[in-house]
Amino acid sequence: MIFVDDSYVSSVEEVEEALRDRKRDADVTVVFTQAKTSESWSKGEINTFESAINDFLSEAASYPHSEFMKNAREVFNTVLTHVGKIRDGKPKAEIYFATTARAADADEILAASSAIQRSVAGTGYFSSVHVELINRDSIVELWTAAEGQVEATLKVLGMAPFPKTPGIDEGYAVTVRAKEFIDQILVDGNGRLRQRIFEENVRDFLGSAGDVNQEMAETLLDQVKQKRFGILNNGITMISPDVRVGSLEISIRDFQIVNGCQTSNVLFENRDSIGADATIMLKLIETSDAAVIDDIVRSTNRQAKVEENQFLATLDAVKALERYFEARGAEDDLRLYFERRKNQFSHRENVKAIRVFDIKEIARCVAAMFLDKPDIASRYPNRLTSEMRAQVFDPTYQEEVYHAAAYTLYRLKILMSNNRIEQRYSKLRWHMIMAIKYYICGNVMPNMSSRKIKEKCEEIEAFMGKGDDGTINAIRDLCASIVDIDDITRDKLKGSSLAQDVKAKALAFREANPPKTSKTTA
Repeated sequence: MIFVDDSYVSSVEEVEEALRDRKRDADVTVVFTQAKTSESWSKGEINTFESAINDFLSEAASYPHSEFMKNAREVFNTVLTHVGKIRDGKPKAEIYFATTARAADADEILAASSAIQRSVAGTGYFSSVHVELINRDSIVELWTAAEGQVEATLKVLGMAPFPKTPGIDEGYAVTVRAKEFIDQILVDGNGRLRQRIFEENVRDFLGSAGDVNQEMAETLLDQVKQKRFGILNNGITMISPDVRVGSLEISIRDFQIVNGCQTSNVLFENRDSIGADATIMLKLIETSDAAVIDDIVRSTNRQAKVEENQFLATLDAVKALERYFEARGAEDDLRLYFERRKNQFSHRENVKAIRVFDIKEIARCVAAMFLDKPDIASRYPNRLTSEMRAQVFDPTYQEEVYHAAAYTLYRLKILMSNNRIEQRYSKLRWHMIMAIKYYICGNVMPNMSSRKIKEKCEEIEAFMGKGDDGTINAIRDLCASIVDIDDITRDKLKGSSLAQDVKAKALAFREANPPKTSKTTA
């Protein structure tokens, strides 16, 4: 693809027109891209990409070219005939190789990337050559950015700047009309609430029925009281990477509401009743520092009762997990829901509570099944979201491990509620999901960051998804073999010795009764 300034040119005629009668030199960029769906980096594929680029740039191509590529070469040749009108006398090259793998760190992959840069720069066609390896996280960021920037300008009734603070470029306390805040900040072009501006908030909307939200709504519905709303309300805290101040207005871009989700939703729900005299106070903070943003989220939400584990909602690994469950749910008939923000699904009538896993519950699932910590999941779950959170929510883990662990617990709950598995085993459920892992997969498990772990997760879910008598009997017999349920006490559940005993007995049961759905493993 070739761009003249910011315009894509797809024909010789468009290049001629874009460069005709110019008063200044044009920025011309030639973009080469290669996208792969594989979840690992391949030096061979990068080398092949390099070879294809150099073949395109050569005067006598060795590879057969499609009509699209032939046309692109004609456009490129036309660009080269106009070097006198191009800034620095040559176009720039931007080269992107994208895959759904995690960030590349292997020396051979980085070396292959550098080799592309050197070989393309060596052709002499370009003033600069930029090569970028795009990983799965970069793809998500680019996709989010492709939705377009969110910008808003508000007329201010009053404003006071905060003093200069490390990590914060600018900060202001401003008063604006509530109606304008709704129209400019909360509502998108289709009249819907902008849900994406609450991504950094640790809680979702709790509904209108709660005492505080109901009281806010009553104030807004009273034409006299709503004029005092800005004084009665604590206000809304917003962060933005770009805050611009004028004499009577303030503009912000790509903003997030980090505190004030409840107020914002109540304002939106009652927007038709709000008059011109109702106001709201905003705290606008310009920063792009992730650590500062995290501090702001924590400190501003301390004013309300927020559990410590809810602050994990701002972790990148937890956000990625939410996106995975959403994507997976689009394909699964019986989908599971990951509640990154509290009450995220509470107002959706079609979402059953048994299918919703919040941060603490998902931590208990993965710790019990894949970290062999059923004792901590059972008796000390808060540890998993505090001192053990880095181990539980390691960003290198494959998301499948979280889904497989949650799905196993979900299926066990269903079987117990239908009395197909005795309900008295419920207190042992965390040990049971670990035992199921060892029964299906054996003693040798891949690293949770490895692609191979996905196969194990598929085996576990395939086994748990069966509802036939043979599978149910196998689970029943497994439960009976790993423990004498009548002998289980609270003290035994606390100890790690029970977990080790359950593991050994699950492996022994596997040896005596090989599962039909798994491959033979040690």
